Amino acid sequence: MIESWRPLMACPHAHTSGAKRLDEDMRMISFLRRAGAAATAVSRRRLARTAGVLAAAIVVGAMAVPAAGSAATVGCGSPCDGKDSQTYSALVGSVRGSCASDAKTVKTATNVELRYSAFCRTAWARQTDSFGYMSGVLVFSWYSDGRQRAWYDDLGTSGSWSKMVNDKGLTASACFYQYESELDQVNDVKTVQWCTARY
Repeated sequence: MIESWRPLMACPHAHTSGAKRLDEDMRMISFLRRAGAAATAVSRRRLARTAGVLAAAIVVGAMAVPAAGSAATVGCGSPCDGKDSQTYSALVGSVRGSCASDAKTVKTATNVELRYSAFCRTAWARQTDSFGYMSGVLVFSWYSDGRQRAWYDDLGTSGSWSKMVNDKGLTASACFYQYESELDQVNDVKTVQWCTARY
């Protein structure tokens, strides 16, 4: 505890001898040194406690959010095929999350973009301009030898994007399509107009 310092007199240098003034000055210097040391100790203890709290928060955060590297090597695989990126809760390793939460655009073409999730290692197409019910988007999944593996359209999703395809060890591309007529729309005859490069 820091002790309080009180002068011997109300005004320490008034009507005092040289010895008394020297004694008073020495007491003041001693008090200031002790006060400074105590304040430094308190600051160090507070800093240590703050560092401990921050370290604990970082550990908790690290457990709650999967590392990008581990997600990129695991992915959710084929269980994510045909799922809606916005609503499906994917299980990646021991962590459950949304594939849309870390999604980024990796390729673009007219009216369409290819979205990719490193957490899920999935891809899907998203429409960038609206043409009503007479248009939409497709996503294609490709093997490394160029063979088509799967494709999905945007029918049945919660917005203007396609269902997902597994992209672990594969590539994907996104395409924009239109129906040339209402009859084509009824018969689901799509005319693909633009596609992104594969990713």
